[in-house]
Amino acid sequence: MTMTRAQFPDVFSSSAALPFLREIIESGTKRRAEWFQDVFNMKTTDQAYEQYTTKANFGLFVETDEGAAVTYDEALQGFDKTLTPLQYSLGFKVTKIAMDDDRKGVFSGQASDLGWGWTESRNVMAADIFNNGFSNSFLGPDGVELFSTLHVHEDGSTFRNELATSADFSITSFRTAMVDFRNFRDGRGKRLNLMPEKILTSPDTWFDVAEVIQSPDRPDTAERAVNVSRGFFGGAPFTILPPNDYLTDLDAWFLIGPKEDHGLIFLEREKLSILNDVDFETRTLKTAAWGRYDVDFIGNGKGVYGSPGA
Repeated sequence: MTMTRAQFPDVFSSSAALPFLREIIESGTKRRAEWFQDVFNMKTTDQAYEQYTTKANFGLFVETDEGAAVTYDEALQGFDKTLTPLQYSLGFKVTKIAMDDDRKGVFSGQASDLGWGWTESRNVMAADIFNNGFSNSFLGPDGVELFSTLHVHEDGSTFRNELATSADFSITSFRTAMVDFRNFRDGRGKRLNLMPEKILTSPDTWFDVAEVIQSPDRPDTAERAVNVSRGFFGGAPFTILPPNDYLTDLDAWFLIGPKEDHGLIFLEREKLSILNDVDFETRTLKTAAWGRYDVDFIGNGKGVYGSPGA
């Protein structure tokens, strides 16, 4: 009896073609950058879910007469949020014969595209936090959307992280947003003294943003007045993020504070995992990839600011 390769798929397939496919898939994840890593708090977990809550600690000191008792304060319960990493997967199947005869790299290209699809999926989901940020169908822990004029503090007072009147990006709208950003307070009324670090916008609006932020002179006047918005605020560098191709509202723009001061979270439970196998009867190579993560925001919108444009 003559033995054939079909009788030893682990020798002729798994130990040769399958590790090769796995390497190509992993390289495909690097074809596009994960833009959100510069913006979101990147966290990992070994739990099925993670629960977050906010609280407001203490208010301002109060004047106390000589001999009078100290005024005692207490923290206030804030807003709860649960992040649950879900599983996302995709795979493909190729016959052993097709793989053996693939001299033009058609199927190896598919393997690379699987890795690209992983990165693209995560980029889209992260951008959807901003794309849905003005929709009342996607409410946050304090009961309103991510960008709202009616956000709630823990003490019941309200604030805004959205322009009162939506506007395209300009020197005027930018200045209003900056003032609002500086007015962020905690749940007991103490000023947070926050400054945005980054601007996020689509390619359509990016040039307008760059002109305002980087021009040495004010672009809205012919008087060659100094552009005080250029480059720095309070001594801290201000970054215009690369044009974001995943934003669906082409004239929307966003200010983003330091990671420790906002609630944007990308929570990863399982990194990209790749499994290869061979169907002995059909000599089909099967490749599947999957991972588990969640993307969301906690808290009540402080540390980020947005406008959907005019």
